[in-house]
Amino acid sequence: MALFNKKKKYYFSDDSVASDTIIAFVLGSISLIIEFAGVFASIKTGGNVPEIIGVLYVCAILLSFCGIAFAWMGFNAEEGGVKSKRFSLFLNIFTFLVPLFVIGLYHFVG
Repeated sequence: MALFNKKKKYYFSDDSVASDTIIAFVLGSISLIIEFAGVFASIKTGGNVPEIIGVLYVCAILLSFCGIAFAWMGFNAEEGGVKSKRFSLFLNIFTFLVPLFVIGLYHFVG
């Protein structure tokens, strides 16, 4: 009966990646998906998108800002490599600046 008493433990990270870095990756990825979905919806509708797209862009900015904070905390963690920490920080900075660039481009052109 020892076969049924085994319990597996599932880990989303090991000592090679900091858990804050994984959270920063997830937040940056969600933010990037929201931004591309907004751009795709704008292209598909010819620029006549509902107001919810603007709200989603604000949410993307907030998610990427939180991702920057988690990536910064990941730099202070002992575990994990520097490459993943840098990439998570660059991903979140990129996703933070893209909506600001799009909004600025809209005001400049329009």
